[in-house]
Order: sequence, then C-alpha cells, then structure tokens
Amino acid sequence: MSTIGKNAGFRRRLAAVAGATALLVGAGVATASTASAGPNCASGYHCVFVLGLGDSSGHAFYNSDPDFTDNTFDSTSITINDNVWSASNSSNGGYESHYYYDVNYGGGLVFCVNPGSAVNSDRLSTDYIRGNHVGQRDEASSLLMRPSTTISCF
Repeated sequence: MSTIGKNAGFRRRLAAVAGATALLVGAGVATASTASAGPNCASGYHCVFVLGLGDSSGHAFYNSDPDFTDNTFDSTSITINDNVWSASNSSNGGYESHYYYDVNYGGGLVFCVNPGSAVNSDRLSTDYIRGNHVGQRDEASSLLMRPSTTISCF
C-alpha cells in the first residue's frame, strides 16, 4: 500500500473517531438536566425561610411534603406550618414549588416559585379578611413540586 493510501485511511479513521466523539459530547449536553439555582438554597432543593431570604433560619425540601406540621426550621423549634415568609427554588429537574394553605395540598394555592427564582417576605401579601385565606405570608402548610405549569409563579 502506498503512503498516500495509508494517510487517507488514517484520516478516515480519525474523522470517524472525531465525529463519534462530537455526537457523544453533543448528546451529553442535550440530555443534561436543567439546574436552576435560587438564592440561599442548595442545588436540587426547595427552601423556605421564617423571615427574609438568608436573614433567617430556613429548611430545605428535596421532595414534596404534604404536611408541614411535623417540620421545624433548621436550628430552631419554630414549626414551618403557617410560618413561611420567604421561599427559594433550586430545582435540578425544572420543578416549580407550589405552596398550599392546608395539609395534603388543600385549601388552594398560596403561591408558587419558578426554578431558579425566589420570593422574599416583602413580596408576599399579608391580607386577611374574616379569617379567610387571602394572604400569602404565614399561610403555607404543604409543598407540592410540579413540572412546569401555566400558573404565574414568582
């Protein structure tokens, strides 16, 4: 075989390896999960705070939680139920954080937070009308993580 034939064969093999490598790298990029970091919340978690973001004790949820009555903010004895003032979403899978008035996702939606976003205490309303749930701060009793919805979230 001539030197030219050997070089042509080598170039074809090199091109094939380069092409296969590019496909593998491209597939890895295309299938990587969406990581969205909210402030003061570790990657993959949905976090709540008793006061403002980073100004208070918080708690990180990795999964949905139907009942906040058995949870306390880290390093405190304050129950999370009806004491959420701020929230942050650092979902790795693109899940929205949906907070509900009552346990087991009942009583209606209090508010929700998009992946990579947060809501601070000054943006949650504190309105109350004859005991009806019309406010947002100090109201959340459960958390449901949902794939992207059409609901307007923080």
